[in-house]
Amino acid sequence: MNAPNALRRDERGFTLTELLITMAILGLVMSAVLGVQLTSNTMFLRGENQAEAQQAARAAMLMEEDLRMAGYGCPDLGCPTPPPAGAQQKVTAASANSVTFWADTLNVSTRLSADVAAGATTLPVVNASGIIVNDRIYLNNGSTWETRVVTAKVGNNLSVAALTNAYGQGVQVGRPRLIAYTYTAATRTLTKDAGDGNGVQTLATGIVGLTFGYFNNFTDASITTPVAAGNLPLIGRIQIQTTTQSAQSASGPSTYRINTNVRPRNL
Repeated sequence: MNAPNALRRDERGFTLTELLITMAILGLVMSAVLGVQLTSNTMFLRGENQAEAQQAARAAMLMEEDLRMAGYGCPDLGCPTPPPAGAQQKVTAASANSVTFWADTLNVSTRLSADVAAGATTLPVVNASGIIVNDRIYLNNGSTWETRVVTAKVGNNLSVAALTNAYGQGVQVGRPRLIAYTYTAATRTLTKDAGDGNGVQTLATGIVGLTFGYFNNFTDASITTPVAAGNLPLIGRIQIQTTTQSAQSASGPSTYRINTNVRPRNL
């Protein structure tokens, strides 16, 4: 009698209390798992947002640094565009989504380390480390200037075609390049052509909007874009407005705007 009764007791199911306790434990475990998942997603989106904002900020800072150097390395009135005998310009084109300008952004321009006479074909300079054969250089001495292409380099001595004018020690030997920044709305891409022969390079992607604004050097009045050729020499301040959008989140994407104002030193 006792053995069958014990067997029947062993075959019984869970009681209601046991089921409730089990469900409560499972609920706590699932809540913890869900909390970890939500935290991970939030951290991922936050990381993406931060990366996008940093990418746009880096691009804006790079443009700001380069634009600040516009005109550096050129003669007083600008570099001939196209060289060697075109109209002298510092900013050669300016629109709402692109800007092209001459500048030595790598700061490789140098100075003569000794006097050179008219007809000279060798230029002794203080530091020729950043100048290479086939670079176009400019000897800038106020209103007197000329441009030559480097045909050879030995140490700090540059070989060029015979000079037209004489230049004294300390005269600048500039090495500017034509630089272009362009924003393409269709692909949300910012590109740069550094003028070094490597062509257009992508700087940043995922930029929702980017516009350039230009202001008069004397009155600070806004200049209509695209800037007419006659107004290019009047540019004294350039405003860059960059807009990026964060990754999708529970409350929708967030928009970030970066406004930068640049006053190029040599315009």
